[in-house]
Amino acid sequence: MNQIEFEKNSAPLLEYLQQRNIQAVAFDIDNTILNTREQFHKTLYALGLEIPGEFPVEISPCYWEEISRQIENEVYAVYYRNKREPVLIGKQYEIALTNYLNELNLGDITDGMRERIISYQEEHYKTSPKAYSATKEILELILSSGREVVFNSHAQEDWTEIKIQYIASLIDGVDTFPYIAVPITASKDAKSWSEAYSKVNTRPENTLTVGDNFNADIIPAIQAGCKSVVWINVGGYELPKDFILPEDVHLLVIENIEELKDLNMNSRCFSNVVL
Repeated sequence: MNQIEFEKNSAPLLEYLQQRNIQAVAFDIDNTILNTREQFHKTLYALGLEIPGEFPVEISPCYWEEISRQIENEVYAVYYRNKREPVLIGKQYEIALTNYLNELNLGDITDGMRERIISYQEEHYKTSPKAYSATKEILELILSSGREVVFNSHAQEDWTEIKIQYIASLIDGVDTFPYIAVPITASKDAKSWSEAYSKVNTRPENTLTVGDNFNADIIPAIQAGCKSVVWINVGGYELPKDFILPEDVHLLVIENIEELKDLNMNSRCFSNVVL
């Protein structure tokens, strides 16, 4: 066994997978494997630099960057008020812009504004967000152990396909990955996670599920019968007060995908006793 093989075979994540009898890993995509948040920000920021030019009153370009940031903040506010339900980026922006214009008594959205929003939305969904720096290593580590990987995406089918092909391009010898795409008009529920597990012919109890959205990833995965789940809790959120963890479920909490490779039985865990 060479040094590279030794390091892979002795990785804490692989030891954890063996201890939990895990045969496949099911991932959420956005903000779990791919930095969708960063691409979202870049689109909103660039669009916001053009929108002030369409305002009914003349505003000095020196203020356009600040206006862009203010509208972007309202987009995020709308997103969280809607409990992080996915919506097309153009729709979110139009709602936020309407709120912004109303607050400043600047009238309604014009045709020119809508044209810019539609144009940016079309470009946004033509490319995949970039992978986190640790994504390639994590996927290679799992695949090197003979285990399979499947994805459960809460996004339109064509954009999900673009993202899957991009993820596959990161790994030598991989053409594609099994996945399901839940329409943004539907819920990412237990049925969707069960369907994802079936894509790799793995029982829920023999699958590790990894996601960043507690309500869309963690809870429905547990409801689908998954016994090992990892919550990427970037925002440091508290567990819902009414959440009761089943006694036979191992729930671990990490801050980013890079921490997954060091996962082990002693990682920060909610299992019967909190932390």
